[in-house]
Amino acid sequence: MIPGAPHRDALARPFRLLPARLCLLLAAACACSSAQVDVLTQHNDVARTGANLHETALTPRSVNQTGFGMLFKRAVDDQLYTQPLVATGIEVGGGTRDVVYVTSVNNSVYAFDANDAEAASPLWHVNFGTPADVHSADFGCLDINGNMGIIGTPVIDKARGVLYVVALTRGGATAGAGTGYTQRLHALDLATGADVPGSPAVINASAFDPLMQNQRPGLMLANGMVYVGYASHCDKEPYHGFLMAYDAKTLAQVGVFNTSPTGSEASIWQSGQPPAVDPEGNIFVVTGNGSWDGVSNFSESFLKLSPQLKLLDWFTPTNHFELDKGDTDLDSSGATLIPGTHLVLGGGKEGVLYMLDTRNLGHLGDEHALQHFRATASHLHSLVYWTSAKNGNLLYVWGQRDKAKVYKLEGNTVAATPLTERDIPNEGHPGAMLSLSANGDKDGILWAAIHATGDSWHESRPGVVYAYDADNIRHELWNSLQTPARDDCGRYSKMAPPTVANGRVYLASFGSENIGTGQLCVYGLLPPAGAASLAAPSAVTAAVVTKRLTLTWAPVQGALVYRVLRQSTLDPKAKTVAMGLTTPSYTEPAPERGESVSYSVVGVAADGRVSPVSGSATIASPKRKEIED
Repeated sequence: MIPGAPHRDALARPFRLLPARLCLLLAAACACSSAQVDVLTQHNDVARTGANLHETALTPRSVNQTGFGMLFKRAVDDQLYTQPLVATGIEVGGGTRDVVYVTSVNNSVYAFDANDAEAASPLWHVNFGTPADVHSADFGCLDINGNMGIIGTPVIDKARGVLYVVALTRGGATAGAGTGYTQRLHALDLATGADVPGSPAVINASAFDPLMQNQRPGLMLANGMVYVGYASHCDKEPYHGFLMAYDAKTLAQVGVFNTSPTGSEASIWQSGQPPAVDPEGNIFVVTGNGSWDGVSNFSESFLKLSPQLKLLDWFTPTNHFELDKGDTDLDSSGATLIPGTHLVLGGGKEGVLYMLDTRNLGHLGDEHALQHFRATASHLHSLVYWTSAKNGNLLYVWGQRDKAKVYKLEGNTVAATPLTERDIPNEGHPGAMLSLSANGDKDGILWAAIHATGDSWHESRPGVVYAYDADNIRHELWNSLQTPARDDCGRYSKMAPPTVANGRVYLASFGSENIGTGQLCVYGLLPPAGAASLAAPSAVTAAVVTKRLTLTWAPVQGALVYRVLRQSTLDPKAKTVAMGLTTPSYTEPAPERGESVSYSVVGVAADGRVSPVSGSATIASPKRKEIED
């Protein structure tokens, strides 16, 4: 296979000309599903709050051991380091579906139906060729302990129907000098996985080594550009911290920022979190250990950049040389912007949380920070922010070898004493990766993914995901090891936060082995005892227009998705031809001449209950002689 030329098993785009009756049905269905939520970027938004504030199904009352659990899982070809992304209402395979996108370190991208447990096969799957791995150079450690093809979480431009992702492959005429490796930025069609025109673009810059540079932070979409950040593998030189900007439409490189152009290192690692961007389009990143001179080299620093990647402002702690000497990177959590304020927060391996004014970061010295204090015992890898109707503005942390804690934020001050904390600290590296779901300022749930035992620094470990009442994290609602036969997702995906959307929790996993396996687990509400059955779909109608068959039916109360069954005179056994349809319609090529085809439909509730099969609609294609006559 030629690197960059993906193998594809993709479904074509559906026919788009819709009959009037179908338009009315779709309008009704869309009115019912208008609250559907997309998660198109790592940690939910460009401020990196980690919160979905439009979740109504999952509440502290509904999430418990008996009412909530794993609905289904999907095996993939290798470890998942990236956060799953969710896009709703995507036209693919003859209907409209909600899709969850995951990537593996084997350079694969998968699109799965996000809702239907029976839709086990991917809607599409692409692979970009042989990845680099931990043995491709003398990296000296096992922070990543196998393949390392796709490490950074993609980003989705739903308006254009494009997913952006970076893959590292072996070989290629445009590989870096002497390395035999190439990094490419791909822009993939959300519905098919095909590269859009102009994609992929080879990533290159002065002093950029495609093997040594680790595309660890998630990609960011802002200012009409895709931003791609870089760290290292195990601090193995040569490397720099890079942030690059590419035109989102053409993939032309627009800007490059090197954090250590006359020195070395100063990676943008951020435990996989992308840069943050403020309402003016300014970009915030944090760097790790390396060269610092306060002029052009900025290790251990908060940086504010223009949309075109010009340095606008910076802050460096007083003890930055000690941080560098001890490999105590400042950038382990990345930057989190507090919505509606001019505050940016972040912390590193020292466990110290810094609060800065985005209008004046202050340059060198702790005295220029609005506040700094030790918020957790050591590494701080994940921050989540939420405004609670009950408790006000809250900041959630769960650091390495420490307890989960909640701090209260009032004005420009974080109370140095936690509002609430758990009793028992976690073991080993890293701390928990956090997400939060809520219905506005109420019904908050803190979701925490972490290893269940031991240390994940240089090996994969069994994982667990917890759900806590966000107003009182001492109240545990559920965890994935309470009923392990049903809910255990296998090994912890290091630094991948859970994705919570539309009554579902999507969790990346390293699968069942130390290397070489991976899976996606999907959790949600389970069928309650004695729940009423769904009604069978009605008003099933089939019509042929311009060689396309369109099937429609009336929406079913309580149905989340629909499945379509087909049987014909040529294949009389009923077969499921579509699953996970979120609107009451399906299209496919019209039947062959002389073939009689019948279609029927079932509805599926969010908890998996299935309706009876509908009545059928039959299309009898005219025989050749009838056409000739």
